Parts: sequence; structure tokens; C-alpha cells
Amino acid sequence: METGNPGLIFTIISFLIALTILVFVHEWGHYIVARLFKVRVDVFSIGFGREIYGRTDKNGTRWKFSILPLGGYVKFYGDANQTSQGTPDLDSQMSDEEKAVCFHYKPVGQRAAIVAAGPVINFLFAILIYFGLFVSIGQPVQPAIIADVQPICRRRGLDCRPVIRFCLWRAIRSRTPAP
Repeated sequence: METGNPGLIFTIISFLIALTILVFVHEWGHYIVARLFKVRVDVFSIGFGREIYGRTDKNGTRWKFSILPLGGYVKFYGDANQTSQGTPDLDSQMSDEEKAVCFHYKPVGQRAAIVAAGPVINFLFAILIYFGLFVSIGQPVQPAIIADVQPICRRRGLDCRPVIRFCLWRAIRSRTPAP
């Protein structure tokens, strides 16, 4: 057995963990903007199918993990299903108070913001991840290595001559013959 290969099970579990994190961030984007516009959220689910674990918060939202961890959804008040389709006779069934917290009765701009919030938050999350990797790990190849600067000369300059400015550094580098 190879020691460098993580194995199929480890790869699948890693994929599902990464996917779950991305789905959570995506759905949280929809959720947080919906709450900002005072839309009632009935369900926040990570996964599809039968519920494995869940709890209901003080706002009445059911937070749950379901058996198939290949996606997720946020179900708004008035949705007939997980694709945010309203029931056919939605208008006749709701009072004015219920319409005030229903996704389908919000202005188009607010609905568009709620729908767009998932992809936007994923994009911002990707920027945050890349920034965190850059800050913690840095660049894989340092500029001094690319310029072939010897370790003893890094503080003073090429050929151990003092370098005052970056443009002077370039000038010295261009005149220095290759070894």
C-alpha cells in the first residue's frame, strides 16, 4: 500500500466536508439577506431527504442536517417546495401579516437580493479563503529566489553593492553578467 495516497474513503469524506461548508455558506447568504428583509424562513437544511438532526430556533426556523449531504436549501414562508415555488392559491390563504413576511410578496429588488446573496457570499468566502492562505502560507516562490539573489547579498544588493531603490536594483541586475 502506498503511503502518499490518502485513499478513496478519505478523499470522499474530505469532499463531503468541503461541500458541506460551501453549501452552508451559500445557504447562509440567502438566509441572512432574507432575515434582513424580514422574510420568515421556515427551514435551513444542509442536505436533502430524511432529517438526521435538527432544532428549531426562537424565530421558528428549523435548522437541520439531512441524509444526503450533496446540497441544501432555505425554505421561505409560503413556499410549496424546496425550489421556492408558491402554492397556486397563495393569495387567498394569507392574511396581511403573513404576506408581510412571505418571500413571494416582497418587492422584486428584495427578492433578487435574496436570490443573489448565495452566490455573492460564496464569492466573498473564496476571497477570504485565498487571503487566509496567502497570509498564513505566503507565496510558494520568493522574489529573491526568482531573481537568483545569493543569500549573503539579499540585505545589501547584487554583488553585495548597496541598493537604495528598486529601480536601481533592476539596473544593477540587468548589468550583472550571468554566472
